Amino acid sequence: MEHKKKFKKVGFIFGLKREMKLFSNLNKKNYCVYGYGKSSKEATRKLLKLGVDLVINFGFVASISKKLKNGDIVIIDKIFNEKKEKLSTLKFDIDLLKNFKNNFNFVKCNLLTVQKIVMRKKDKLNLTKEFKSVSVIDMEAFYIKKELSKFNVPMISFKVIFDDLAFDIPSYILDCINEKGEIRIASFLIKLIVNPKRVFDLLDLSKRFSASERILKGVINAL
Repeated sequence: MEHKKKFKKVGFIFGLKREMKLFSNLNKKNYCVYGYGKSSKEATRKLLKLGVDLVINFGFVASISKKLKNGDIVIIDKIFNEKKEKLSTLKFDIDLLKNFKNNFNFVKCNLLTVQKIVMRKKDKLNLTKEFKSVSVIDMEAFYIKKELSKFNVPMISFKVIFDDLAFDIPSYILDCINEKGEIRIASFLIKLIVNPKRVFDLLDLSKRFSASERILKGVINAL
């Protein structure tokens, strides 16, 4: 972990609890938190109270670029919100990226943090027209970076593409997601019972998620 030479306390922040559990070295000695949407502000504040001097953000993102596909790895450069406010991430640690390049292929791109899940290809393409320099979207990076900026704490954000323009997340799944980004099992099962054919959508979804989750796990545990 090359970054430890320059930073004494490194905090890790994930969008979802499930993402955080991919960290093989998850223990009390590591400063790990997670936060989805605006709740990521509070998660960031927890790291700041611990006195971290670098934050590394991991998570899944959606691609709004035809060039980025499921499983691709991106490192975030500039972060926007829907009001078109812009924040820049850390000038990348050269030693850290040299080590990272030995194990992974990745691209650097800009990110837009949205307030609601964007599922349909049509809606993603509309965002592309409005935010021409943006390639991926998530629901937490802008909130995290904004809190860190108040204390001049740098941030590096590594993301893995889950849904790309070739795949629309089924709309009924959105109805089953709680405020923490987790599936409400009871609601989910009811949706399947009402329409059993939805299981075919879920098989495709599961295949894509497993592929991106495997890659994200490798990225998390390489740093």
